[in-house]
Amino acid sequence: MRKKNFLRLISLFVFMFILSGTFITEAATKKVAVGTFANGAKSRYGSLACTNLESNIFSGLVQNKNYEVVERAQLDQIFRELGLQNSGVVDSKSAIEIGHMSGADYTLVGKVLTAEVIPFDNVFYRGYKGKVAFEMHLVDNKTGLVMFSDVISDTDSQMYSPGVSVNSRNLISAAARSAATKVLEKMNEITPLTGTLLNVDRAEDVVYFDLGYDNGVREGDTYTVYKEGAPLVHPATGEILGIKETVLGTVKVKDVKSNYSIAEIKKEKGSFKTGDKIKRGE
Repeated sequence: MRKKNFLRLISLFVFMFILSGTFITEAATKKVAVGTFANGAKSRYGSLACTNLESNIFSGLVQNKNYEVVERAQLDQIFRELGLQNSGVVDSKSAIEIGHMSGADYTLVGKVLTAEVIPFDNVFYRGYKGKVAFEMHLVDNKTGLVMFSDVISDTDSQMYSPGVSVNSRNLISAAARSAATKVLEKMNEITPLTGTLLNVDRAEDVVYFDLGYDNGVREGDTYTVYKEGAPLVHPATGEILGIKETVLGTVKVKDVKSNYSIAEIKKEKGSFKTGDKIKRGE
C-alpha cells in the first residue's frame, strides 16, 4: 500500500511539474545511433560517399537540439560486441540490443548503392556529373521495427572548361552532402524540431522563437504554434505517454539568426502568446 501511495505521489508531482510550465523540452530529445555506412558500390568513390554521408548526417544531427547522437567510439564498440558487420542493415533483435546498450531511441544505417562520376554532353553545355545513391534504414530501437526505409540520391555537376580537369572528389562529396540533407529533412519529419515563442509582435505581425540557424532553422520553413495541455497517462500503467496539444496556427520563417528566428504569422486560429510552443511543419 505504501508503495502504491508513493507511486501516486510521484505521478502527481510529475503532473504538476508539467502543468507548471517548467517541463523542459530536452525531455523529448531523441538519441540516435548513426551506424557505419556500407560501401555497396565497391569502389573508391563509394568509400568516399560513405565517409561524407556519415559525417554530414552526424554533424547535422548534433547541430539540431532535437537530437543527441551516440559517440562513434561507443557505437563501434557496441557493434563489435554484437558481431555486426558493415552491411548497412540492422535486424530487429540487434536494434533492440543497441538501444539497451547505448540508450539510443533510433539506429540509422545505410548502404551506398551508386557513387560515380560520368561525363555528359547536351545541346547547351557539357561537363561531368557526380551521383550518389544510397539505401537508408531508420530503426526504432524500442520495438525493432523499421520506421523509414528508402533509396535517397542526389547529384552535383561541373561544367567543362578547357584546361581544367574534373574534380571527382568534390563532385562526390557535394552529392553526398546534398543527399545527407534529405536524410536530415526526413528525420525532422519523424521528430519535429520544437521550441518556444519569445515574443509576439502584433505591430509587425511576426513572432520570435528560440530556435535559429544552429538548430537547423531555415528561411521559408513553416512552423506550427501550439499550446501544451494535460499529460496523456496510460490508465493501466500510469506511464506518461505524451502531452495533449492544441494547435493555434502557423508561421513562416522570414529571418534566421544563430540562436533565434523571426517568422510571419500566416494563420492564427487561437491567440499566440509568449511561452507557447512551436514545432517545424504543419
